[in-house]
Amino acid sequence: MPSRPVVALVGDGAMQMNNLAELITVQKYWQRWSDPRLIVCVFNNHDLNQVTWEQRVMEGNPRYQASQDVPDVPYAGFANNLGLKGIYVDDPADLQQAWATALAADRPVVIEVLTDPEIAPFPPHVSLAQAKAFMSSLAKGDRGAGRVIADTASQLISEVLPGKRGK
Repeated sequence: MPSRPVVALVGDGAMQMNNLAELITVQKYWQRWSDPRLIVCVFNNHDLNQVTWEQRVMEGNPRYQASQDVPDVPYAGFANNLGLKGIYVDDPADLQQAWATALAADRPVVIEVLTDPEIAPFPPHVSLAQAKAFMSSLAKGDRGAGRVIADTASQLISEVLPGKRGK
């Protein structure tokens, strides 16, 4: 619908593979749009995170830094340089205001959100084989094993203990 903003949620790897060039195209055409609200939210964790977690959970392999690290690109700065609006968020307390600003903007916006690559993106159901592979990957010398275990335990506990959801 013309009266609704378009929102894209992308990781930094996908942003580097495709979307930086697409922002140049957006810059070329956005002033012709009846509603210029296009919001691209980039989750910047300096990692090809989907692949990292697939390796851990599906194959039991630790994160391989040489193939998983992605260059640190200032996505919000790139948007600003193009004449779009860029917003950088490195504090969760600033996220609500970033979205409010983006939704009220008179031009396309890139919200760059600094995120933690060691937070496990668990699906709703994890098979026993996947859980074993995940633990095996950590035992093989994964660089973030300690934090991953602590954060994962925290996530799982918050899902099962009453009153802990959403905190």
